Amino acid sequence: MGKYNTDKKRFVTFVGLDVHARSIAASAVNVRTGEVFSGRFVGEGMEAELEAWVAGLPGPAYCAYESGCTGFGLARRLRDGGVACDVIAVSTLPRSRRDADRKCDRLDARAIRREIANPDADYGVVWVPDERTEAERELCRAWRTAVDECARARQRLRSFLLRHGHVWNERTKAGRLRKAWTREFDRWLDSISFDEPAAERTYGALRRRARAAAEEAAELRRGVLELSREPHNRPYADAICCLKGVDRAGAMLAVAEFGDFSRFGSGRRVSCWLGTVPTDGSSGEHDRHGGITKSGDKWLRRALVEGWSGAATWRGGGKAVPAGAEPSAAAEAIAARANERLYERYSYLVGDRGKCHNKAKVAVVSELARWVWVLGMQVRAELQAPAS
Repeated sequence: MGKYNTDKKRFVTFVGLDVHARSIAASAVNVRTGEVFSGRFVGEGMEAELEAWVAGLPGPAYCAYESGCTGFGLARRLRDGGVACDVIAVSTLPRSRRDADRKCDRLDARAIRREIANPDADYGVVWVPDERTEAERELCRAWRTAVDECARARQRLRSFLLRHGHVWNERTKAGRLRKAWTREFDRWLDSISFDEPAAERTYGALRRRARAAAEEAAELRRGVLELSREPHNRPYADAICCLKGVDRAGAMLAVAEFGDFSRFGSGRRVSCWLGTVPTDGSSGEHDRHGGITKSGDKWLRRALVEGWSGAATWRGGGKAVPAGAEPSAAAEAIAARANERLYERYSYLVGDRGKCHNKAKVAVVSELARWVWVLGMQVRAELQAPAS
């Protein structure tokens, strides 16, 4: 998430849009004359009608609409037509009780128009990716969704077995519980049957769903790995997967979610975008900081936290370059320095400061995201450097 277009003085007309699947409500104001315009566009071809309507307004015009399920197609179309258009992060728009009580498309468009025409507004805008980046990001997110669905399907199966007295309790010679969802675990599942036909049918359905979900997650992961080997992604994925807690699929997720690494001006902005900075409720002489905001990119935040879930068992901060990865010497050195730094920080927070493991992990993940950005910027600089 970034700031809105700071060069607002050059715009004459500000257009607020309330975009839906089958309709677009528009409200515009000429800030020099105070004249107000409104329009509503419905059905097939409404984007072209809106574009022609905006072109007829006193220019130059600045358009904006809320982020949501309608995506970025309209913003890309208007920008290609020479019209400045931003997608506003919906969480940054001020809302009042009056807005909730009186809500319709026309009023929503007018509220956006008032906000973007305000020279002292503080809303944030969402970065608009190109079509290729958006497609790659959708695949990575589909993989993460499939992983979650697989976990839920497996949990439903194990909960069903637990209710009927079947518990996986196979152990190693050392007495440790063997991992589930292995070939041995599948053989154990094959040995289970139920006397009641309804229970047997339910068991079969739950097993098929768990198996299908696992296969779908594996197939999508293979697609993500193929993306990471594409020429435009490989240098970034090779560098980022050298960080501890980030495998190659996770590195590709980071590449897709960041999109353009140069859109962040500092590591602090990366942490804010990822939602790993604490909430601030300070007032007067009292400083109150709560949990992390969890705003912004939930997909990458969760993947990085899960990748660091085993941090408490690590010994040292080093990580060998993954097989098949060919990072540059500079990127490899940055990753090595990051791994040592993150491990030292985690050890300090848990050992010296007495922080609980989960809080320490989230604090480390906040810094890990910044190192991902540093590596991305390093690779970007290397790719843009003139060949000697």
